[in-house]
Amino acid sequence: MGIPLPVGRIVETCLQALARVVGDGGRLASLKVAIGTLLLSLLVTFPHYRSMRDTLNDPSDDLGIQALLIKTQNPLSPIPAGLKDIGLHGDRAGHVDKLELRLTIPILGWLSRTGAWTVAIWHPLSALGVFYLLARLASKAIHDNVGGALFVLGLGPTFFGSWFFVDYHFGDGIAFFFLLLSIASRSLLLSACSFIAAAFCDERCLAVLPLLCFYYFVSLRQETERASRLERCAALLIGAGVWVLLRSGVAAAFHLTMGTSLLATRDILRHNLINGPGVLFGIFKASWTLPLFGLLNLLSLRKWAISAAFAGVFALAVAPAFLVIDFNRSVCYTFMILLVSIHFLWGDRGELRQYLAAIVFANLLLTWPGNSILGALYRLLAGRGML
Repeated sequence: MGIPLPVGRIVETCLQALARVVGDGGRLASLKVAIGTLLLSLLVTFPHYRSMRDTLNDPSDDLGIQALLIKTQNPLSPIPAGLKDIGLHGDRAGHVDKLELRLTIPILGWLSRTGAWTVAIWHPLSALGVFYLLARLASKAIHDNVGGALFVLGLGPTFFGSWFFVDYHFGDGIAFFFLLLSIASRSLLLSACSFIAAAFCDERCLAVLPLLCFYYFVSLRQETERASRLERCAALLIGAGVWVLLRSGVAAAFHLTMGTSLLATRDILRHNLINGPGVLFGIFKASWTLPLFGLLNLLSLRKWAISAAFAGVFALAVAPAFLVIDFNRSVCYTFMILLVSIHFLWGDRGELRQYLAAIVFANLLLTWPGNSILGALYRLLAGRGML
């Protein structure tokens, strides 16, 4: 069943224009998709750059940026106990309490000499890498450059897509980039090293490891690809093992620790169980229908084992989100389930394109106008007394 007119004509026109842009595919086409998604995300969720600039230039009231400054000067240095004191600073110290052994971002800041601006600078650059890799992997999965482009564009107006630009504290997008690089790279060594780098961004990457291995079993499902599948899974597992050893060695040698404050408390668990379902929708918006329909397709074909594995790896990936106070950004670590899901979407190429285009439009319509570029323009004019 096609989309009713005149909406169908609008969608068809957009699809034809997109087909001309992405052309025959390749790296340049994926780069165009990445830039387009980046711009779309900025247009619909425009960051408050003025407050970001003021905080980064004067972080005296921001514990996270103060800790980042210390770590970018010497990534292996401990964080002063005063910055991690929950009793003194409340919830604000919860994140700082866990930073000492998260070394990737401090090392990146130390090498680039970006200091307090490390996340603010490298996070948007990571977005370009994430959208680029997603475009390449999605196009390969469904054998359609236009469909792959639509899949990525649909993520632009979501919380996931905007997080790269509004966050200048945590740098989760850097971890997302390394996670994607670990499965996109043809080099087993680079794959293992990328996973190590991701895990040193945030320990939640360990919960995503089964999902990454499941991706290989889905994308390399032919019997002739069995050896490659096992090798790539082994590379990720070795990377995880090396991370554990390196982390333990660094902790012992430099007296670094990871706190457990504000982790898995009864209040946090109860709050997330009650409010989580509502928050969950905003993370990927209509893109959540991808894993839903993917699972339904598997169940309709009575593929019970792979259906159970599909649900299981997602449950493992999302479980840590219910144990921490920052539920929404933790759910973002499950983004790989979307990439896995499109391997289970079967049907006519034209209908699949229309479905993915509908996701893009739905996610745009579900965007709060006050966060868009129009909202930013209104705030600017109002601040100057022009409205």
